Amino acid sequence: MHSSYTYDEKSLIRDGKRFFPIMGEIHYSRYPQQYWKEALLKMKAGGVDIVSSYVIWIHHEEIENEWQWTGERNLRAFVETVRDTGLTMFLRVGPWVHAEVRNGGFPDWLMQKCSGKLRTNDEAYFSEVEKFFREIYEQVKGLFLKDGGPIIGIQVENEFGHCGGLTGPEGEAHMKRLQEMLKNIGFEVPYWTATGWGGAVTAGLLPVMGGYCDAPWDQRTTEIEPSGNFVFTYERNDHAIGSDFGLGEGITFDMNEYPYLTAELGGGLQVTYKRRPVATWKDIAAMSIAKMGSGCNLLGYYMYHGGT
Repeated sequence: MHSSYTYDEKSLIRDGKRFFPIMGEIHYSRYPQQYWKEALLKMKAGGVDIVSSYVIWIHHEEIENEWQWTGERNLRAFVETVRDTGLTMFLRVGPWVHAEVRNGGFPDWLMQKCSGKLRTNDEAYFSEVEKFFREIYEQVKGLFLKDGGPIIGIQVENEFGHCGGLTGPEGEAHMKRLQEMLKNIGFEVPYWTATGWGGAVTAGLLPVMGGYCDAPWDQRTTEIEPSGNFVFTYERNDHAIGSDFGLGEGITFDMNEYPYLTAELGGGLQVTYKRRPVATWKDIAAMSIAKMGSGCNLLGYYMYHGGT
């Protein structure tokens, strides 16, 4: 197990040396527990170094105060399996995750209880989020890098300020509040990340970008223009991600201060009312080569493993 993870403006650094990891997304709560180890070993054999997964709130607290952490929802068992297979992990804890799941992962009861307050700086909303984060911590405590565990990164929120949420100073304050909340609960990792595409708020966290070989969010039913993700470019932003919320704006961080990392190279193209994209391995491979040639130093695939 490696002991030190840092970064500079060029790349991630492990034990004092630059490294180029491959990250693959798998959603444990969408896949039978008895097949987790086999799936993770296949991911490792495919070159994956880091496993990433959302913690999907609605899968764990469908009914208020009735928590489910067994079977395919057993987060602790999943993280332990990641450790046992010699992989590391990024936890994407939300609370909103999108993930092509109902309410973006928010339970129905929360939608009603915090109606009009979701993803705002309202204290009632923060109170519910803190309960969720504390439940997650109880499942993963003792499994962080400092404990000899596999968890090296936490992603805070998801597409905040792009697909809903706040922007500007209010958005920055929201993201900082969530990170502070997680740290106060006990989460401790070397990498704190936030999605950076589409004008999303990053609030000083390590930005991770995305790029998709098609655009299932596009509202047109006609042929769309070729994707910029297949060319070598200085552009890090995929403006088409989540375009059903509106075309993505520019990035909110200084590219010169952070390495070019990705968390969502898809891969994982959902079927929508307007579009039925079918991606082949050639599409994904070509895009990955373009991203590497454009300076990317973390290839993060969403999805790497099925389950959505």
